[in-house]
Amino acid sequence: MKYNFLFNVILLIFVVTSCNHKKPFNQPVLITAAYDTIIQVDSKVMMEANHLIYGVNVLDTLDFSLKKDNNQDNVTNANQGFKNDSLIVYVDVNNANFHTHEINISELSPPPPPSFSIPESQEYNQVYRDSVFLEVMEKNKIKNKRRLKKHYNTLPVFIYNQSDNNRVIVPSVINGELYLIVEALDKNNQWKPIEYNKVPRRICISDFEYYQLKPKHVMVTSILKYSGDYKTKMRVKVLNDQKLYYSNPFNGSINYSQFDTIQAVNDMNTWFSDTTNQTHSFKKKLIFLDF
Repeated sequence: MKYNFLFNVILLIFVVTSCNHKKPFNQPVLITAAYDTIIQVDSKVMMEANHLIYGVNVLDTLDFSLKKDNNQDNVTNANQGFKNDSLIVYVDVNNANFHTHEINISELSPPPPPSFSIPESQEYNQVYRDSVFLEVMEKNKIKNKRRLKKHYNTLPVFIYNQSDNNRVIVPSVINGELYLIVEALDKNNQWKPIEYNKVPRRICISDFEYYQLKPKHVMVTSILKYSGDYKTKMRVKVLNDQKLYYSNPFNGSINYSQFDTIQAVNDMNTWFSDTTNQTHSFKKKLIFLDF
């Protein structure tokens, strides 16, 4: 009888623990890209948010070595008629060996042809221009290959559409990726940002497109897996069309100084201090997604 009781207690603990770690949806298989170096970030200061979208409308598998393809199924020109709810943000902390590059694929395009003051009408000059351009392209190709193989220890983040219809995700006007930062619990048990968005004084928007997330599909991004001397709970904060989403809390380590506001944030607060100006007020909120 005594052993049966102990067995039932152990079984109950196992069931409760399993339920607590149950994933909210079926996650795709992530195939990491080739690398030369993996960097572990041990930052002493608040970091600028840089969370790239590695895949949109992923269902079963995502190969990180492939260029993301924003075809018409992935984007729409307007968010009218599309809802922005029914999203789940989930951080997979069990993928211990995960790593990603932090370079936007769009940054790897070749540079424009160099400009010269010499008239282009002369055939020799045109040949020279072409040769210089090809040389620059070749050097950049080599440089970009090296950059793509410089990886960071990261955690995969999934944004899942749990509804039966398409949902719209509004990309950041800052960099075209996501409005996403990482927060952590401080010693007063308050959620505080350890990342910030670098909001420029001027934002130019042209040909703006929205991500269109299919039912039961995911968008895949990542966050840095920080290290430090302060163990705490962490979470991801996502802004979508002025609607906030929070991920599952997870255990992590940071340096406590990451809570400190850095000069770059103070400068932006000064630039956008006139909160009676609607544009300035909006930009100030974007720094920490305070909506």
